[in-house]
Amino acid sequence: MINVQPQRTGYQSNRAFSESEPANLDLIMTVPLQVSVEIGRTRKQVKEIMDFSQGTLVVLEKQAGDPVDIYVNGQRFAKGDVVVIDDSFGVKITEILDSVDRFL
Repeated sequence: MINVQPQRTGYQSNRAFSESEPANLDLIMTVPLQVSVEIGRTRKQVKEIMDFSQGTLVVLEKQAGDPVDIYVNGQRFAKGDVVVIDDSFGVKITEILDSVDRFL
């Protein structure tokens, strides 16, 4: 008899941790990851970029108020909304992307 099990993907697991696994998990919890937020993109020709000067306005393809993309180590991970906290910008996460959507 053949026993077929679905392949587990992502971060969720239904199995219990052994006694040594929480300690191993703690080891990676302090690994720093690069988190970046992309508010938009555009394409320019080299000539256009060479004409940039202080005060040049670069118009992005996204509209004001559109969700921004959040990247972790260069991989798209989530979407969010830009917020202002005191005098700083922040991003409120509105959606964690499925692993398939992260590569689109």
